[in-house]
Amino acid sequence: MELSQQQWTELEGVGKCGQPAYMRRKALVLLNLAQGRSVSDLAEFFRVSRQTIYAWQGRYGEEGVEGLRVRQGRGRKAKANPEEIERYLRQSPRRFGVQRTRWTLKSLADVVPSLKGFTPYGVEKALIRAGYRYKRGQPHIHSPDPQYEEKKGLWTRP
Repeated sequence: MELSQQQWTELEGVGKCGQPAYMRRKALVLLNLAQGRSVSDLAEFFRVSRQTIYAWQGRYGEEGVEGLRVRQGRGRKAKANPEEIERYLRQSPRRFGVQRTRWTLKSLADVVPSLKGFTPYGVEKALIRAGYRYKRGQPHIHSPDPQYEEKKGLWTRP
């Protein structure tokens, strides 16, 4: 593989501080390839297949540095449906037979069809991906004493 001075400089820059990190790895593979190292050695060292290196080389030749980016639509598809999650979150849990006033991670996993079988941690990650944050309700201390708020104020002041 032969590189022009401009391509060499461009790949060196990506190899040193390219974001995301996988682009640094690809740039370093291409730089080593241009220095004359064998594809087999690079594949073994970087723990990728030889075909992967050939693919990176081809995409870089066609598209430049942008060809090293991971394309949209790659990877495992999400099982949780964000629209469905929102539809359930906007309604009371009691409407779905859950005898609570607030949703819990477990009750969401039990009720929302696309979250069936999720662990509480998995439900929380799905909520974050859908743009929500889970926050547990805090217990509220209440006293029948009519002067409770006044008394409480004495010990809560700094």
